[in-house]
Amino acid sequence: MNPSDLRENQQIRTEFGFLLLDKPIGMTSSDLVLKAKKTLGLKKVGHTGTLDKAASGLMVLPVGTSTSFSQVFLGKDKEYEADVQFGFSTDSGDREGLVVEDWETSKIQKWYQESMPKLEEILSKVSGWEEQIAPEVSALKVQGQRRAKLFREGISVPPSIRKIKIFEFSAGDFCPEGFKLKTRVSGGTYIRKLVMDIAEEAGIPMCLKSLNRTKVGKLKLEQADTYEALLLGKAIIHPPEEILDIPSVEIPSTEVKDVFHGKKIKLDWIPAQEFLLTSPEGEILAYCRREGLPGSLSYKYLKVFSKI
Repeated sequence: MNPSDLRENQQIRTEFGFLLLDKPIGMTSSDLVLKAKKTLGLKKVGHTGTLDKAASGLMVLPVGTSTSFSQVFLGKDKEYEADVQFGFSTDSGDREGLVVEDWETSKIQKWYQESMPKLEEILSKVSGWEEQIAPEVSALKVQGQRRAKLFREGISVPPSIRKIKIFEFSAGDFCPEGFKLKTRVSGGTYIRKLVMDIAEEAGIPMCLKSLNRTKVGKLKLEQADTYEALLLGKAIIHPPEEILDIPSVEIPSTEVKDVFHGKKIKLDWIPAQEFLLTSPEGEILAYCRREGLPGSLSYKYLKVFSKI
């Protein structure tokens, strides 16, 4: 078999599943998606939550029919590690933004000597924060336009207030230049905005010097392929059953064709609000959602997967 035939067969086998990639700094999430499509010759690649251009770390990219599961990951907890810089701030809260303040070294050192106890007190309370006003410089849209564009054009829009949960938060390695933090937060939480809010309370400009996403739900950065591996065409497309954390119901092989034809199968139990129907061989047949109250055996198909 020549290389082109091998590549074609590989595409047929892997036109569904998930890429786990370590996004490099300086690349947008959309750029990474496009690069994956072009390099691996894939028709359809999505994402399950973006990373800022200035950030690096784990991105989960669904391939082909697995894009049906994109929403599953948006609400997953995310874990981050970051370096925070004292005495410098931008309108976005990271190194990509427009400079707002830039303190002289002597002023930073004076604040550091006098105000560290106050900062430590603030940081000890961060894990209790339950609400966040989204940063003005963000990809969130207001009437079809990005908040960042409206903000920089001087157009005032209502704040976007979001409920958040901070499951873990720790800070350390303090020095006059800044500190390191590690946190695990609910999906949709902006780490750069956490830093901006900490800075406001502490009375000193702060900025994310670096941000690295290390976990998405149960998935870890260590499982991800590097950007270099992607460029070489060596990135692995993981099968859905390896990545998804959704309970499943196995149905008899005699009813598999009925599912492919969109016919509802009578179930004796439903394990959760959202679940998968699988064949005895473990093949994912359909993505389903229960209808009605817990205990109900009524459900609907969110997606029926064509037999590959």
